[in-house]
Amino acid sequence: MVSGKGYSRFTSSGKGSSHQVIFNACIQDRIKCTNNNLRENLIVMSENTQIHCDLREIYGPEWTSLSDDQIKCIANRIHKSEELFGGEPQLFGFVGTRKIGDDIVGGYFAIQYSDEEFHYTKNKKLNKKHNNPFERVFFILLSRSGKVLLQNTKFVGIPLNMHIALRLFQEALNRILESCNVKQIYSLVLEPEKTKEADFLHEFERSTRVVELDISYPTADNIPEEFVYYNPQTERNEIIRDSHRHDYPHLKKIDLEALEGGDLKQTHLRDLIHAGEPQKMHYYIGIDEFTLRKDVKQKFEIRVDMEAEQISEENLLSVIKILRRERAVYLDNPTPKYKDADSNDGQVSFLSELD
Repeated sequence: MVSGKGYSRFTSSGKGSSHQVIFNACIQDRIKCTNNNLRENLIVMSENTQIHCDLREIYGPEWTSLSDDQIKCIANRIHKSEELFGGEPQLFGFVGTRKIGDDIVGGYFAIQYSDEEFHYTKNKKLNKKHNNPFERVFFILLSRSGKVLLQNTKFVGIPLNMHIALRLFQEALNRILESCNVKQIYSLVLEPEKTKEADFLHEFERSTRVVELDISYPTADNIPEEFVYYNPQTERNEIIRDSHRHDYPHLKKIDLEALEGGDLKQTHLRDLIHAGEPQKMHYYIGIDEFTLRKDVKQKFEIRVDMEAEQISEENLLSVIKILRRERAVYLDNPTPKYKDADSNDGQVSFLSELD
């Protein structure tokens, strides 16, 4: 097995190198790893790789109308798929997967390609060697909301690119959907999404603690008349409101950050959630941490074990935690059926979305 930049290269036999065998043995019994240099190298191999991923909307299926059985079927079929799709030398499919609950499945998407090596003997005789290795990209599918986190990588020095990877991923997923009696995908899109001001307000009010708040163009005229600044001394409310009526028109942007253990909701500046245009809010609900942005985050840098035969539950849960923290209220919202889904003229191509 040869490690690439952000992805892993495997031979078509699927067998790891001798170092990988030693690595597995060392994990089982580190006392037997007596070679310090080898042990250090193997520990590096065991570290997760930082990769870039895009969170894409899956348009085509009517996610809001799927039954629980269909939702579970999608995750189960991906997790339990026993064969790769296609044929040599371009097999492709889901490998090393693991399920979280009934509707989340993650792991690797394997893509085979044809490679040719040129070798010369000492007498300059040319020998050509043909190989059919695989590349893998990381993915997490949320079958209840119709979203997929898919690694976006650059394949260096081989005849693969993300256009091919996305096309084959969509084809493989369509075969799974067909087996679950779900309408086919017509595009995987990085859909620009804005957080509504009403969602900022809703999350602010239900939060336990707000530790960061960025607001643009505040004006006290937007603050509800019944807003209470100071209780029980309600006579101070109008004084504070008048002060903010004076100050806010002079401000273009206000970035607030609480001290450790502090809470912006306990200050008089909590009226800013009403007064201006929220850009970002970092907050807690109980012990759970969230970040809400005006421009909903779609691109993520995460750390994943790209050398494992099967993705670990711990690794999957850590990535899902990041998605929930960064997407806040939107991660579980089902992707709607795209308005132009039935029209070829209105199709949005995922190919134009790539970096």
